[in-house]
Amino acid sequence: MSGQGRSPREALPDVISRRLKREAWQRYRLMALIALAVVVLDQLVKVIVRATITQGEVVDVLPGIDFVHTINTGIAFSLFSGSTGVIAILTLIAIGVIAIVLVAYAGQHKLVPIGGGLLLGGSIGNLIDRISREGVTDFIAIGPWPPFNIADIAVTIGAILLVLAIIFSAGND
Repeated sequence: MSGQGRSPREALPDVISRRLKREAWQRYRLMALIALAVVVLDQLVKVIVRATITQGEVVDVLPGIDFVHTINTGIAFSLFSGSTGVIAILTLIAIGVIAIVLVAYAGQHKLVPIGGGLLLGGSIGNLIDRISREGVTDFIAIGPWPPFNIADIAVTIGAILLVLAIIFSAGND
């Protein structure tokens, strides 16, 4: 008998429940830490870019890769330029919805907390720019692509990881 007067067999559901809760909190913590790291890195690099590269200046980094300080008042590929306020509100709503969905699905696959942290961190990093600077600081220019930033990279990789998690999880059903 255990200390509470129950047999080990009777106590097993409680032990499993506590373990699942502990594992869930570890996944949420991982997601939050990744999001925080992305926000800090993104904002730090943007501060350095704004301090060292004048707007419109091109700095050759490697063949085909330049740093170009630009301000994007739209979304991906400068779509909806000039709609910063509306985009910021929609982004804030999307972040809330994404966070709720990610918390619900964090345990579905090991890629979910990683992809979710990247996606949330990148979204928050660009939202900070939209609110504080009325446009997103972009600076990485590769070939014909419009300039982008660390947050954009995190959002893209995060979305890819989440799609892979869905595909891998579907294969386990």
